[in-house]
Amino acid sequence: MKKIFIKYNPYQVTTEILIDGNAPKKNSRLNFGDRRMQEWVDDLPEIFFEECSTREFELTFHGTVPDYEDILAMADEAKAKDITIKVEHRPAKEVKDKEAAIQEIFKMIQEGPFEELKKPDVVRAFELANSSDFEVNVVATMSAGKSTLINSLLGQRLMPAKQEACTATITEIKDNDDDHFEARVYDKNGELIESHDNLTYSIMERLNSNSAVSKIRTQGNLPFVTAEDDVALVLVDTPGPNNSRDPEHRAATYRMLSESSKTVVLYIMNATQLAVDDDNNLLGHVANSMKVGGKQSRDRFIFVVNKLDDFKKGEDSIDAALQKVRDYLADNGIENPNIYPASALTALNIRTILAEGDDDDDDDVYEAKGKVRKFNRNKEMHFEIYAPLPASVRGQIANRLQDAVDNGDANEQALIHSGVVPVEEAIRMYVRKYAKTAKIKNIVDTFITRIESAHTFETTRQQISQNEAQKKAIVDRIESIKAKLASGEDAKKFKTQIEKANYDGEIANLADKVITEAQKKITKYLGDTEKKLTRQEAEDVCKEFAGFTDNLQAEVQVKLEDLILNNVQKNAAELLEIYKNKLADLVKEVSIEDVEIDPFKMMMGEIPTNTSSMISELSKVERVKTGEKWIANTSKKWYKPWTWSQEKGHYEDIVEDREYINEMDLAHRFFAPIEETLFENSAAAVEYAKEQAKNIKKDFAGKFEELDRVLQKKLDELKACATDEKAAEEKLVDSRRKLEWLEDIQHRVNEILDI
Repeated sequence: MKKIFIKYNPYQVTTEILIDGNAPKKNSRLNFGDRRMQEWVDDLPEIFFEECSTREFELTFHGTVPDYEDILAMADEAKAKDITIKVEHRPAKEVKDKEAAIQEIFKMIQEGPFEELKKPDVVRAFELANSSDFEVNVVATMSAGKSTLINSLLGQRLMPAKQEACTATITEIKDNDDDHFEARVYDKNGELIESHDNLTYSIMERLNSNSAVSKIRTQGNLPFVTAEDDVALVLVDTPGPNNSRDPEHRAATYRMLSESSKTVVLYIMNATQLAVDDDNNLLGHVANSMKVGGKQSRDRFIFVVNKLDDFKKGEDSIDAALQKVRDYLADNGIENPNIYPASALTALNIRTILAEGDDDDDDDVYEAKGKVRKFNRNKEMHFEIYAPLPASVRGQIANRLQDAVDNGDANEQALIHSGVVPVEEAIRMYVRKYAKTAKIKNIVDTFITRIESAHTFETTRQQISQNEAQKKAIVDRIESIKAKLASGEDAKKFKTQIEKANYDGEIANLADKVITEAQKKITKYLGDTEKKLTRQEAEDVCKEFAGFTDNLQAEVQVKLEDLILNNVQKNAAELLEIYKNKLADLVKEVSIEDVEIDPFKMMMGEIPTNTSSMISELSKVERVKTGEKWIANTSKKWYKPWTWSQEKGHYEDIVEDREYINEMDLAHRFFAPIEETLFENSAAAVEYAKEQAKNIKKDFAGKFEELDRVLQKKLDELKACATDEKAAEEKLVDSRRKLEWLEDIQHRVNEILDI
């Protein structure tokens, strides 16, 4: 039996693995680098067997509880492969231990002796990381009960809910723990057109039917989370795939479903009505996303099977209904989905009607009480037992249920049985496991490089102040660095290197691949039917073609947007590397014993740790935030929408005034201009990416000049330490004090990321 030790740090995203006390070989698949555990945990049984040629293991896992539970799930699934993994847990510091320490350190930094650590960009970076929104996108097809589920999560009727499709706008609902909802209303150009300090159902109903309204941003209380304890949660209610006035809404749906997004998706399905075309269109996209990124990609998709309580006794079982859902999702390429059965209406009625009154003469109250009795009496209707939650969360729900039983609270018992509480816990679990650990790392990253740069500068200042014998050599070295910094020849060389940074060919090739994939989808969709159609049938077929085209447009648009942004980021990353190399070159062939003057180390705190922060500040690429990911908001600038393919678009030109029309001929005539536009948009995306790359180079050049001025100032201060004895003595005392403070802060910051 092999003994395995795994230490996983979700805050630093580092992994240490030992087999019988020895590290894996360099070419081992167990060297996971900086990949998140959920990306590789499912592969462990197979890798263990490959590495050790045995099927029995004792695994000691040192990590947080959420990650430990994923290890347990992996070990349980390994049994099906005839691999036995006994797991022991060595506890680690959890998220709550970290957040208080972060606040304390930030306060110390703001009260500390370093002005450069109090700069607005440092404060802004901390505040942005500390208050980052986390999106939960709610997607559903018509009549799945999406608005009812959202209302049940809100604990009040705010979103319009009807049997027919009724969501025509994007509504963002941000948690701030207030006892009422405020709203800001925007048109498709992003202009504010209305605001409401006390949002109501009737106002929402009016706004949703107003064709001028494109987006509603609201703030209020999401009862199942607290604003101060959790990442700021934002529920995003999106129109159905075939129920949007604005093509950008459809693109927004495809963005958050894409594999590059890390937002949670509540995909609501109607248990009584599976296999609708809307589902088929979206589920293929979901399947592709879930195949990239391992367990995290699966965790972020929560499939809520709603209306399961509508089955009549004896007609079907909950187990059979859920198996039908699994089979249906598998047919669409989705394996091992997280399925949560629910009755959103029951939960909503408990939280509204039964919370407000107890009058059995009221028909609504009487009906709601009937559902409470049904859920509490019928064990098959205890939906929480079907939820794929880890043991720790199941324990929390079981304790809550027992409290309700002990208190005789029938409504609370039925609420838990309705399945909505497990859905809420699944969202909270994802936030704790992924969003909070990422948030902690982002905050600490805003500190580390700046603190290290400040430490390097103060150490150099101390070394110079103490070094009487080599002060002339020190001054000469500083002057040499300043001369190189001001050198016209070096500046010309640097400019040439910047101009050479180019990914135009790469983006053109990638764009071609996107278009080729889209063409394949069109070919597959067309088939080869020679059926004769009447004029009315031809119009109906054209409407079907238009629906397919609209979805394809959104998919292609999002993929091309990603290519544009990736091209910009690659250019930006290369520019940063060029500047870092320039700093490193400043001190080549120049050295002084016992004194380190390193512009690279001194300036690292001034240089952004990632390209996104610089792009957001400098670039003219218009961008919008979606969950953890920034995407280019470029559709209005370069994209040619296929609006003419929508209903009553160019049908009159295609559906000829004759008795019968050949379907294949109709399809080719309909899609010919579609394919032409595909190539036009591909070329437009490539040209737009080139334009943005030029803008990035121009903007970054300005930023680099600013950084050069900061370096000049630091060099002047170091020179003063070597030429002014009185100043040197004062600086020595000051540096000792600052270094002592910095070392304490560094120790505290490093402890935050330790487990």
